[in-house]
Amino acid sequence: MQNDYSVEELQKELDAWNPMRDDYTNSTFNKYSSGPGAYLDAALQPAQQAEAGRKQLSLHSTKMNESSTTKFIPYLVLKNLPPGTTKKAIYNICKRHGRVSEIRDSKKNDYFFIDFPTVAEMESVYRGLVENQYGFSVLVGKQKHKQQTEPIYSDVEETLPPIEMDKNIIDFDNRNYRSSEKNLPRPHFEHTPIINQKAYEIKDSLLQRNDPHRHFLITDDAHQLERAGLKDYNELNNLETSKYKYRTGRAYIEMSEKSKTYIEEKSSKSLGGYDSSRQIYENNHNDRRIGRPINIGHCANCNQSCDIVCARCQTYFCGLECQRKAWPNHRQICGKENFKGLNESTEYKSLKETQVNDEPVNPKSDPNMSSSSGQVLLTNDVEKATTEKVQSKRIPRSGNLVALTAISKTNIVFIRSKADKDDLNFFKLVNDVQNAAKHLKKLSKTPICGQIVITDFEGQYNRAMILNSDNERHIKLVYVDYGNLDARKLEDLYEAPEQLINIQRFVEPVILKDVPDMYMTEEIRKFMYSYLDGIDLVLKYDENSDLLSDQGVYQVELIDEVTNQNFNKMIAKLCKPKEPTNPDEAYFMNYLHQKKLPEGNNIELVVMDNSLLCTGCISCSTRDWAIEIEKFQSDLQLYGESLKQQCYTPRIGELCIAKYKVDSKWYRGRCLEIVGDGFPSIMFFDYGNIGMVNVKDIRRYPAEFTFPIYTCDCEIKGLPEQCDTELVQKLEEFIPNGSTIHCESVTIYKDENFHALTLPKLIQNLKAEGLLKNEV
Repeated sequence: MQNDYSVEELQKELDAWNPMRDDYTNSTFNKYSSGPGAYLDAALQPAQQAEAGRKQLSLHSTKMNESSTTKFIPYLVLKNLPPGTTKKAIYNICKRHGRVSEIRDSKKNDYFFIDFPTVAEMESVYRGLVENQYGFSVLVGKQKHKQQTEPIYSDVEETLPPIEMDKNIIDFDNRNYRSSEKNLPRPHFEHTPIINQKAYEIKDSLLQRNDPHRHFLITDDAHQLERAGLKDYNELNNLETSKYKYRTGRAYIEMSEKSKTYIEEKSSKSLGGYDSSRQIYENNHNDRRIGRPINIGHCANCNQSCDIVCARCQTYFCGLECQRKAWPNHRQICGKENFKGLNESTEYKSLKETQVNDEPVNPKSDPNMSSSSGQVLLTNDVEKATTEKVQSKRIPRSGNLVALTAISKTNIVFIRSKADKDDLNFFKLVNDVQNAAKHLKKLSKTPICGQIVITDFEGQYNRAMILNSDNERHIKLVYVDYGNLDARKLEDLYEAPEQLINIQRFVEPVILKDVPDMYMTEEIRKFMYSYLDGIDLVLKYDENSDLLSDQGVYQVELIDEVTNQNFNKMIAKLCKPKEPTNPDEAYFMNYLHQKKLPEGNNIELVVMDNSLLCTGCISCSTRDWAIEIEKFQSDLQLYGESLKQQCYTPRIGELCIAKYKVDSKWYRGRCLEIVGDGFPSIMFFDYGNIGMVNVKDIRRYPAEFTFPIYTCDCEIKGLPEQCDTELVQKLEEFIPNGSTIHCESVTIYKDENFHALTLPKLIQNLKAEGLLKNEV
């Protein structure tokens, strides 16, 4: 017995001896020096916690005050959580990384406090939340009256691998939103260009003659919705402080009828004109006396010596009779001696007169009439040489002042020279076109591609070149002296006089160097349009390296002459999307403008997605809007692929960029629901389907993506709220994804931002198939 007692005593002593416990409770030996634990309060250090816990067990009974023990429990603080986040969602997220004792919410703000049984559990959950970047802030909790310090990662902490998540565990039971039953491929809508290469290659093509460099092949611009009548800038124009208004990439001044009448009266009194009914030229300045010239000249009609000149341009004539006879030709150059292309050069005129009036000249006897090969230089050769010479000098020299006349894309604009002589010639042409338009005839037949016509643009007549005339109600053209594209009806077009056709255009397209071709958002458009208000720009380019020979245009830089601001860099800055870095920087649906479908009868729409037909609903847009959606898809792909791989859990209702698993491309989305399984429910609102996307395939939404929402949710009248499988299959046959549907009527529920479609043929076919009851 005595030996047994000795063994028991020895066993008790052995049990009481615990060197590991002594080391663990030694605050000098056992404490955090790095990682999140280094910033715990002293009471939460492992040694102090163990010592305090041991004292509490010995001093307190089972009725121990709960508050006295909780202050030693480590905890985390979660901030900037998505609105509507529940304790259950937080618990589901945290329990995947460690054990959780309790989740407490703050009564004063939207913070959540997470309690853990041990510091090890706290550290494990902290790593899991930080490494996977769920989208909210994670801080280590501290005792009150202590200075808050942000966690600092140590070198060891940064190298810790992220905690892997099981992609197959999706919580379907706790979801309130129905996801799309099928993941359908995205529909594609063919965009027909305004003009194609074949139009230039037709034999004797007017288009090739009038646009030899094929500039208008590259200017399929960003203003298609305006030409289709689906975009209205009236509201924006009213907000502008500038006197200018804007349409299809061009500025104009809107004048009242009173102002137009006043200008017309002044214009008619300012110069003389040719009265076609009396076939006489009259000078309206009755009190204007022009004396005889000092020098003797030769009559422009009969070549006799005379001392009488035209009151308008100082050209010599024998008298009124010679002036009348010469007027059909003289009217083309009267008062326009500075115009390029209006009057022939002296060399060209002498060559032409020599060929017509004289005998053929021996090339050997007149070296000026010989080419390098010894052949006679014919009139056609002179015309060709003159034309090539003029075309090669169209773009102003580097360092000259230019003005923007039209905006085509983010990286393509039209410019004209602001040199005094070029400015004068341009405005003389504008004046001549206005005067000629009063006596022009309307086109009687459909114009051909490349034909020059006269048409009105916001109260001002312009020369225009036809680009596409397939539809007489929507003839595509370009204003050759400005560069913007437009669409007009046949009755709005006039025949252009020959003397106006032969004048070269005053503008040329240029590509802005180092500026990407991006979708033109309203912010980019406002900035670029502000430079259409007559602001002078300095043109800079290198004649050798900046010429794109395959496109016949130059890459240039434009500098604001007054502010010295680089126009290119400002646009490039607006074009480049930047990932938000501030956790509080989040965007929701009210950040974007929601377009509404056209309301009325006989509306044509396209089906963007039909994966929710089980609810009797589809997502629709117009064809022009669907093409716009495809235009900014390339911007989304560049942004999504440029970011490093990471995880992001958006807040409920927050906009994001998410990857669609069918084609692995990035699309705009909105977070509908978070259940804590790492797969938020995302609505791809540009198409209308709902999918569960892993947080690794979600990125934050940049502020630069302000593209409107062009797709709307629509219910089909006559369908039940819940459609069975057989009915859904038949509906998918009748209205497949990407198809065009003709609606008898479209009704808008404005309060709910919802549309109702009337498709009587569809309902009739379903009833004939026995899938719908007659009373439905």
